[in-house]
Amino acid sequence: MPRLIKLLLIAFISIWGITESLGNNLQITNLQVIPYHKLSFNISWENSWNLDSINKPDNHDAVWIFLKYHDNSGWHHLELSPNAADHQSDSLTVETVTDGKGVFLKRKSKGGGNIISTNVTLNWTTTALLGTYDFKVFGIEMVWVPQGSFYIGDGASYNTLTRGDKMVPYKIGSESEIKIGEDSLSLLDTGANAPAANIPAVFPKGYNGFYCMKYEITQEQYVDFLNCLSFQQQASHVTIPPDAAPGSFAFGASMLNRNGIVIETSGKAGFLPAVFACNASNNSVYNDAIDGQNRACNFLNWNDLGAYLQWVALRPMTELEFEKICRGPNKPVKQEFAWGTALFLDANTLLNDGTDQEHVKENPGGDTGLASYGYAGPQGPLRAGFAANGTSTRLKAGASYYGAMEMSGDLWELCIVLSKTGLNYSGITGSGDLPDSGYANMPGWPGNDAIGAGQRGGGWNSGISGQFRDLAVSDRFYITLIPTQRRNTTGGRGVR
Repeated sequence: MPRLIKLLLIAFISIWGITESLGNNLQITNLQVIPYHKLSFNISWENSWNLDSINKPDNHDAVWIFLKYHDNSGWHHLELSPNAADHQSDSLTVETVTDGKGVFLKRKSKGGGNIISTNVTLNWTTTALLGTYDFKVFGIEMVWVPQGSFYIGDGASYNTLTRGDKMVPYKIGSESEIKIGEDSLSLLDTGANAPAANIPAVFPKGYNGFYCMKYEITQEQYVDFLNCLSFQQQASHVTIPPDAAPGSFAFGASMLNRNGIVIETSGKAGFLPAVFACNASNNSVYNDAIDGQNRACNFLNWNDLGAYLQWVALRPMTELEFEKICRGPNKPVKQEFAWGTALFLDANTLLNDGTDQEHVKENPGGDTGLASYGYAGPQGPLRAGFAANGTSTRLKAGASYYGAMEMSGDLWELCIVLSKTGLNYSGITGSGDLPDSGYANMPGWPGNDAIGAGQRGGGWNSGISGQFRDLAVSDRFYITLIPTQRRNTTGGRGVR
């Protein structure tokens, strides 16, 4: 249970420390308020890295930290100082962002290993809070995707992007406008899924550096999101009404396809939101050690993902950024997967099911990568980062070039696509707060009709046969399938 502390400042302020336990055992503890607008906590996580230019992929991981506070009207985003000197940590670098929606924490020294528990003090800039407030601090593990040129398309996958009509990869060397045509500098699709128009300079192409979530949104993270919404907002992001009976599953009459999110305490319309929890074991104890908190969260449609990303102050990735995250600067291999080869092994045999140590028995060899796909295995998503540990290779972990996990398989990734509506997207990041409807309303993002969003990367039931390879980095077979429905194979992640 979270710790509840009360400190006497100008008035009573209550502190609700949130402990996260995700793919690399991210822990946030000992949350305290320091008069009058500072907040401190301890943070630790495992298998961190900070590589130099000699050690590819020349990137680092980090944790995106954002804070919420609660008053009589609900939970709100807490703005942080954009000045790095206003924040302190002995062993971590505090990287600020200009909009103050959060900070990135990353290891100072080059190398890799575990980040042992270390103290961080952050300075907020939100108007002085006088009264009784709850505070929550959240962390999301991220990977850095450095600035640089890269290729899109592999010349072989369904509806692949390609250079002109030559069926060869197209190199992106800047964020400048990309003209659509038939000369060697153009970008064409092989069929009806071609880009709708020239790709504007403001459309994020992946050349500039950005952070990407290391894992797909987990069921625990989605529960944290739901538990900071009003009743009306919650109703927009689950299948059952929030006033359903305790123990009711959020996305169906029973636990469907390994999604164990349930109502712990029923809400009441107009008065109290529901309290959600994880209960994959379907017993009388919520959030216990076998309740699947770290499984990737399926049944997310575009409205769910967009709202989550606005709430955490991230943004959706574009389908061009998707390929950069997977492939890095390497030249494409025909029909390759996120781990860089076209060879694959299905993750079928679960061990430690539902726990934070959930993994599989299968162990790939040679140039073969490991992924969750096909009907032979568990009928639903696995733990985020299920194949990765402190010694696993990129192939054995099924990891992308920059260390993002499950970019091929487990759950489909929702991206901004090169359609007429999608090209209106300029990469604005989420505000941290949602309107009363609970739906995202950021300028340029796809609306409630989900037009402008599409799917990449395949899911746990995707097939691989001949050219039919949903999991392939450049495959765009379902790019025009508008993600309005809550599918049992769809989740997502964000970037910034």
